[in-house]
Amino acid sequence: MEAPPKAPRRFRPQDLEAAILFHRTRVRRIQLWRRANSGRPGIWIHLGRYRPYPDLLLRIRSHFGGGCYRAKLLGPWLHHARREGFIQQVTFTLSGPPTEVTVRWLAKRGLRAGVV
Repeated sequence: MEAPPKAPRRFRPQDLEAAILFHRTRVRRIQLWRRANSGRPGIWIHLGRYRPYPDLLLRIRSHFGGGCYRAKLLGPWLHHARREGFIQQVTFTLSGPPTEVTVRWLAKRGLRAGVV
């Protein structure tokens, strides 16, 4: 009998910084996603690729506001696979409302931002 799929593990926002510190020089980029709504499975929107800054959480909170985020830690380029190496994924929630920029950006795409 096949095992049921596991739900993604929820991390605290501080776990993102801990993961970056743990992997240190292996992390080259962080691919950031935001959940557009609170429904399951939800719609995830790609926000961009960032360098592993030490104050990344403050930058996310000030630019995008509160919400559910997924950060994929990517490593060095794998020439044989023609992509970046995947290191770890961290899904976390920041409390508070989304910023006005985020609300307008989602509205242009016909989506509503859920408040956490």
